[in-house]
Parts: sequence; structure tokens; C-alpha cells
Amino acid sequence: MDVERALQRLQAAEVQHLPLKALKTDEALQPREARMVPFREQTKVERRSEEHTGTMRLALEAARNIELEPVLVADVGGVTYVVDGHHRLKAYRLAQRETIPARVLPMAQTEAVLVSKLVNCAERALEMHKEQRLDAAWQYLAAVTHRGAKGLPTCESFRTVAGRFGIGKDTVRTMLRKLPKVNLKGWNTEALDPGTGFPRWRYVREGGGGWYDMKEKMSMEQLTRHAAEKAAKKIGAVLEKLTTTEAALALEILANEAKLAACNADTLAFLADIADPDPNPDY
Repeated sequence: MDVERALQRLQAAEVQHLPLKALKTDEALQPREARMVPFREQTKVERRSEEHTGTMRLALEAARNIELEPVLVADVGGVTYVVDGHHRLKAYRLAQRETIPARVLPMAQTEAVLVSKLVNCAERALEMHKEQRLDAAWQYLAAVTHRGAKGLPTCESFRTVAGRFGIGKDTVRTMLRKLPKVNLKGWNTEALDPGTGFPRWRYVREGGGGWYDMKEKMSMEQLTRHAAEKAAKKIGAVLEKLTTTEAALALEILANEAKLAACNADTLAFLADIADPDPNPDY
């Protein structure tokens, strides 16, 4: 599977105007997975995404003859899926346009998944977060090496892969070492890439930690982590507006208060215990 060649053919395809309602989206073809972004940075990434879409929407609403760069579309068995241009698609819908310029190429689902990862990591107005690029590179390497069973294709090297995804050559080398060691048993679907079915790089790197199951299957520990993750996202949005010194001091204050609250709870429990002795002692 020559993913680079498929992308080049798609980018060279003739531009056509497709009805917006004819285009489908699939999370398997959208490598900008929000969960890959550290909680402290998720709010910033989401805001940049909204601003990017809003800017394009304003341009489209300014004049009906204005068009954005064509979206890239994979024709998978007669169904047209966007593999590049999700923000543009949203902008066209918000601007209430009926059609959108697009380049279309027939391809298999597996090929479309890898093309979406490759093209979204290219230099563009809205750059992908580093963690998203790392995962895209990891999934790409898993596919082209048959999950570590083979070496890199002759057209690839540490340098070319690093260049395609904007990561370091040492990271590519580390990923290739880890690939054959990945045991696919025991992974929950929430920890897998929906397009490749392979575990996310972040979770493999962390030894399987950091992911959570669906709520109805969560243990108490997982539910606690889920609540903590949501709180971390909110706290991160606040800390983002502070200087490094202010953020460190704020976290120190919260930590000290938490310790004090824990101590007070233990003290109150002890006082309640000695103030209300057992009315029926055994002696």
C-alpha cells in the first residue's frame, strides 16, 4: 500500500462541486482525536479549532463567490467520506452553502484511514497537536510494517517518517522497537484507534494506563479517574491564563488546603469516636 502515492493522486484529482449532504464524516478518518491532547491544553486546542472554523465561515458569508481550498474526499464503496477538510466542511455548513469544492478518489477504507493521517500532519493553517501527530505516526508505522512484523518499506526511512509527521527520528526508532512487543489482548475498544483497531501510542507509551472504559463498565477507581480528568481539563483552562509562577503558587495553595482538609477530617473522626464511647462495653 503506497499511501504517499494515493495522497498525491487525490491531491491531483479534478475539482468538482459536491452537495454538502452527500459528504459523510467518520471518526476513523479524523486523526484530530481530542483525547490525545493533554488535559491542560484541551481548552486551548478546542478554542483554536472554533476560531479557525469561524474565520472561514466569515469569509464564506462575505461573498457568495468566495471558495475555500477543496476538501479531500475518499470514495469508499460509493460512499464519499472527508479525509481532509473537516473544519472547512463545518464552515460551509454554518455559512449555509449547498455545495463544496472537493477532490475525490476511490480507495479502500484502510487506505483512506492512512491518507487522512498523513495529510492532516502536513503543514497547514491549523497545526495538529504534537500528541495527535505522534499517534498518527504510530498508526502509520503499525500499518506499513504489519504491526512490527516487517521493516520499513524501501521508500521510507527514519528521516522520511519523521519529516512526514513532524516528530523526531529517535521517536520513530523507539516506536519501531515497541511495535512487535504490543500485545493486542486486554485492550478496551476505547483505547484503540477506530480506523486501524490498534492501541493508541499514548497508552502504549504509558504501559496501558491513562484510558477508561465506558461508564457502565467502569470500576470505582476508573470513575474517580474520569471525574479527575474532567476537573483537570477545567483547571488547565484557568492555569493557561496565569504565569508559570502564579500557576505553581495556585496549585500549591490547593494542595495545602487539600492536606489540611484531610487532616481535619481525620481529627473530627477521632474526636467523634472518643466522645461517643460504646454504650455496651464488653468489660
